[in-house]
Amino acid sequence: MASTLAHATSASLIALTAAQVQPHETGYILAAVVAASILDLDHVVLVVRDRALYQQLGYRGQLHRARSAFHELFGLLLAGVLSALLFLVDPRLGQVVFIAFAVHVVQDWVLGKAHPLAPADNTEMQLFSLTFGQKVLVDVILLIVFGGLWTLYLFGYL
Repeated sequence: MASTLAHATSASLIALTAAQVQPHETGYILAAVVAASILDLDHVVLVVRDRALYQQLGYRGQLHRARSAFHELFGLLLAGVLSALLFLVDPRLGQVVFIAFAVHVVQDWVLGKAHPLAPADNTEMQLFSLTFGQKVLVDVILLIVFGGLWTLYLFGYL
């Protein structure tokens, strides 16, 4: 799973470019960054709640356990409903919010462990069995690539 910063940089930029948002449209940029990263707040809540478990197991490689159902299809469904309502008011805003949120969820599914049908079914799936070092490398690569792309975007080259 990617870090919150990697989600914020990559998912938001993907949403902004897909919705053809210009660099001067700061409201959409803020919405994209928030939608791409707000999902990780559930980690904080669940880590605090289950701190005894994490003290026993350690945090490294265990944060997939600190995901709520919002990280799964249930959260994607709720984001879709919210985005549809936003779309009625501002179509581009609805598009930006949904794409940023969806990219975050898909990144977590591809890079980590997921329970896509939670809370109805807690079957775990994992597409790739990455080591901690490999996940850190993917995170660093995402930050470097999308950091560079953000620079190009903000200067109007994307």
